[in-house]
Amino acid sequence: MLKLPVISAAVVIATIGGAHADPATGAMLSAQICARCHAVRPGLTSSPQADAPPFATIAAKPEMNIFTLMSYLRTPHWTSANLSLRAPDIEAVSSYIMSLQPKK
Repeated sequence: MLKLPVISAAVVIATIGGAHADPATGAMLSAQICARCHAVRPGLTSSPQADAPPFATIAAKPEMNIFTLMSYLRTPHWTSANLSLRAPDIEAVSSYIMSLQPKK
């Protein structure tokens, strides 16, 4: 009986961690929604809006993780007419941004 709760807990932790979020979907959404202000593609060093950091810059911050991104994206974006994303989109965009982290 002890194994079932342990397995269930592992599944919950994996789901909370964004394990099922698709970076490719996040890249597509970023190009459609975020690229007006942010440089969303790897290698771009400046954004269309000077005060909007490139996604690669966000991903490279040492303190950045998927939980921080998802928390930030749950609140309306003040610079984008209160842009609000659905939960699956938040997970996908966050997963995409984290995929841009420099390889260690």
